[in-house]
Amino acid sequence: MDKLKYLVPNGCTAFSLVLGLASVVNSIHGNLELAAWMVLWGVLLDKLDGTFARLLNASSPFGAQLDSFADFVSFGIAPSALFYFGLADNEMVNTLWLQTGCVTFVVATAARLARFNVSEPPMGHLMFYGIPTTFMGAISASGFLTWKHFQWQDETMAIVPFFLFLASIAMVSSVKLPKIKLHKNMALNIFQGVNVLTAYVIAPLQMWPQVLFVQGLFYVIVGVIWYAVNPPSLEEEVETVPQTAH
Repeated sequence: MDKLKYLVPNGCTAFSLVLGLASVVNSIHGNLELAAWMVLWGVLLDKLDGTFARLLNASSPFGAQLDSFADFVSFGIAPSALFYFGLADNEMVNTLWLQTGCVTFVVATAARLARFNVSEPPMGHLMFYGIPTTFMGAISASGFLTWKHFQWQDETMAIVPFFLFLASIAMVSSVKLPKIKLHKNMALNIFQGVNVLTAYVIAPLQMWPQVLFVQGLFYVIVGVIWYAVNPPSLEEEVETVPQTAH
């Protein structure tokens, strides 16, 4: 019976992997909005697997490796497929640059996951080094859905190759980003909690992708600037909630 508890977090991880594969298939067949939502659902599952693992005391090396494989598919390959098949016919997007950007994004995702599978950076329990693949997948998918939602002109997507290059650099960089965890400031804890709960409500209902996009961008931009101005200190934290995001 004790081994059965591992089925819950690993099941979430496996389902996230399946969603990543399904997203790629839907992108190939032109079901682009569904493909993007599947990436976002994978993000939610990626957070749940770590939560269940801690609650059930069911963390394991196997689960950690499975999580990396799922992240590679769901937040590396799937977003790249979404952009490639979604913009391949867009005359305003340079095809060669788009292909190069998609390949670079996948390679950067793999490099980031491999890096943190074999090393633990200093103060890694407090912060991310580089932007996690989970966040980058969420920003990519929600950004694509926001473009579709507002029916922006094709010209606006000409920046996608540049975004993919920038995102790739951000993932493998050592820029510091705070982890979502408990702080001494109750208002900050409430703000974080509300944003997380909002994502778990609107994403399954396929509502307001622009909200998810703004949430992701806001967290990354403000978080990076905050740690650049105020480097983290162990004394400032009351509790750290470990993250599985890479």
